[in-house]
Amino acid sequence: MNQLQLFLPCAAGVEALLATEVQRVTGIEGKAWRAGVQLQASWRDALQLNLHSRLAQRVLIELQHNQYRSEQDLYNAAANVAWEIWFTPKQTFKVEITAQHSPLQSLNFAALKIKDAIADRFRAKFDDVRPSVDTRWPDVRVYVHLTTDNVTIYIDTSGEPLFKRGWREDKGDAPLKETLAAAMIAASGWDQLCKDGVPLYDPCCGSGTIAIEAAQIACNIAPGINRRFAFQKYLPFQAHVWDGLLDQAEAAITESTAPVFGSDVSFRMVDFAERNAERAGVANAVEFRGGDALQRMPPAPSGVMLVNPPYGERIDVAGVA
Repeated sequence: MNQLQLFLPCAAGVEALLATEVQRVTGIEGKAWRAGVQLQASWRDALQLNLHSRLAQRVLIELQHNQYRSEQDLYNAAANVAWEIWFTPKQTFKVEITAQHSPLQSLNFAALKIKDAIADRFRAKFDDVRPSVDTRWPDVRVYVHLTTDNVTIYIDTSGEPLFKRGWREDKGDAPLKETLAAAMIAASGWDQLCKDGVPLYDPCCGSGTIAIEAAQIACNIAPGINRRFAFQKYLPFQAHVWDGLLDQAEAAITESTAPVFGSDVSFRMVDFAERNAERAGVANAVEFRGGDALQRMPPAPSGVMLVNPPYGERIDVAGVA
């Protein structure tokens, strides 16, 4: 488990920022690809990335990479993976497939062949016992990506997408994903400026996503500290190792290094933001207020302003301007 090939998908344009984050978390230089970062790392690194990455959508372990020409080739590739070292026949799984310029006629049929290969391997290993498929809440998610002539098979260590930090229960229309908010903060450079006490302000904060992400950065709170992950159900998982990583993350939390402010013309949204901040552990590190930002004095004389302005579904929530 010390030589795993990891792939961390991310939003397009975030690859370089994610590569920097990966090196900060693991000390390993990852390679930025289209919509993700690839690196060779250990099982422990995979756990650390789930706990600490703000920019990745998932942490995937590559299990197979082969050429293919037909659905039978996909079956053979999946059948050659040692699934039994990752999970048991008593657990459930789901296969999700994506493709770029694949010559195959049906992705649904391709996914079915891979599902059959996994089930058949378990049957052969465990006296005709196989894991069940659960398309809603599987214990194990298998991701398959097809190009023109290559198939790559991954097992997902994250479970729910990493933007689901576990604190945003109150939200308005068209909420900004936490990973995108974190990417905005990283692109602005404030994740470094906050160490010098530079304030951050979001004048259209909605349910508080940007401000809360910023406050967690200023307090050095790991984004995954309040949630569970798929890897906790896998056979290589060791509870004492994970508890040690959580203890380290808890010990690293500090007082906020910079003031963070948010405001919204909707007082209902401000109430949502305050409740979310409480769950995120940053109620004392971020200050929210209601009212039209164009009619109030700014909360600080200078600093960084980040905003996801109202549009689309949120356009009805408007101030005087």
